[in-house]
Amino acid sequence: MTAPVPSPPGRLAGRARLRVLLVENDPVAARRSEASLAAHREFDVRVDCVPSLSGAIRLLLEQSYDAVVLELDVDDASGLATLAGIRGAAPTVPVVVYARALDDVLAVRALRAGAHECHDKQHLPPVHLARSLTFAIERQRRLAALEAARVDASHRATHDPLTGLANRALFLDQLERALAFGTRYHRNTGVLFIDLDGFKEVNDRHGHALGDRLLRVVADRLVQCVRRSDAVARLGGDEFVVLLPDVRSDRDLAHVKASIEASLQRPFGHEGSAVVPLAASIGCAMSPVDGVSAPELLAMADADMYREKVQRADSSAAQV
Repeated sequence: MTAPVPSPPGRLAGRARLRVLLVENDPVAARRSEASLAAHREFDVRVDCVPSLSGAIRLLLEQSYDAVVLELDVDDASGLATLAGIRGAAPTVPVVVYARALDDVLAVRALRAGAHECHDKQHLPPVHLARSLTFAIERQRRLAALEAARVDASHRATHDPLTGLANRALFLDQLERALAFGTRYHRNTGVLFIDLDGFKEVNDRHGHALGDRLLRVVADRLVQCVRRSDAVARLGGDEFVVLLPDVRSDRDLAHVKASIEASLQRPFGHEGSAVVPLAASIGCAMSPVDGVSAPELLAMADADMYREKVQRADSSAAQV
């Protein structure tokens, strides 16, 4: 079961509302801590108190909390094992450790294990517990913002910003991995190189905004034509590629190619009318016959696409 992600604190009577889980098996200490948290000046704090790790895990899996205040020694656990259980059940919830006989070594180990704040309960004034809770929540917020920025930067480095598909760098890495797998287990790897026909005229006649919409439609349709184990990427402009790992023969590539052609033939509607027809030249290549490296296989699929485009142009000229 996946732990619920804590929601941002709500508002109540001008103060933010916090829901805190207090894990404490000493009734006297629990009442003192609850009173300290309830007297928080910035937040309206609601505290649920449990005396055991198992009870805390159950609540964390069933409900959302903004923070946990944790005594390491409870009814059914002690030391860093208690903290590990809390972090496992709610990895994104900030944890304030306050424990009896907390020395420097244990505090450092707890911080390394995921605690946001650590205090010796016997030397912690009541007002400091509420303040420490505020610091822990703010630290978790900043860590979450940094992680979101890191994930976003990583995604932008490997994906096309317009369509959300993999970019050239990521596709080549995926292709190299598929080829390595195929070499080891004697499987074929297929590549389709797709170039939209007449895309420049679409941009010239209808504008780049419509051209961008068309590219997003093409990306969606390509994804719908392949298996979940396959990969689709946009190399740039109106060029797309499809990776087909573990194909048996040319017929598998031909089947996917026919599915893509049929999908692209469906009209692309613009402002209520189908004004933009979709067509593409599609080249195919398969390892190991057409290449054993990613650049070789991609170049062969590109060349096959170009031959199809030339043949189509020659056929249209002959009909005229």
